[in-house]
Amino acid sequence: MSSAEEKAGECVVCCHRCGEILMESVIASSHMVCPGCGARVSINVKNGKVSVFDDTRSADEMARKRSVRLAGYAAKLGRGTL
Repeated sequence: MSSAEEKAGECVVCCHRCGEILMESVIASSHMVCPGCGARVSINVKNGKVSVFDDTRSADEMARKRSVRLAGYAAKLGRGTL
């Protein structure tokens, strides 16, 4: 990693199965589907280290968390704080 990249705090994340580039700027935790192989992956960044692994959450758990997240967004929009 170049010194410019280190200063910006950005890194490149690749799929651990096929090597496809997933993202160039990573937040603390992300879940996504690899565009190369279709694998569901979880990405975690902690103390400058990036971990990429299979996302083993069930479809029900993902739907429940998405519903809770969207309800939170709707509540914030209703209060005008978003």
